Amino acid sequence: MKSRLRGTARAEVPGRLLDLSLGGALLHLQAELAEGEIHDFALDLDGETVSVQAEVRRCRPAPRGGYEVGVEFVGVDPRDQRRLKAYLKAR
Repeated sequence: MKSRLRGTARAEVPGRLLDLSLGGALLHLQAELAEGEIHDFALDLDGETVSVQAEVRRCRPAPRGGYEVGVEFVGVDPRDQRRLKAYLKAR
């Protein structure tokens, strides 16, 4: 008897942060993400990790390979929100 597997898989995908604001980010990723999906992201901001949940608003092939992914933050812990604000203020 063959069983079907259903569920979700988690993966770490290397990426680069291209642009950042309090409301979202533009990322360069090696994986294509579907618009409308919500994912967890760990952003490295000068050695500090800020964790966010974000909805994929757009995903387009990047000129030199990979994908440019625009995300809108939909869930940020208050402590990480403060870290994000401090990081952006220092820029």
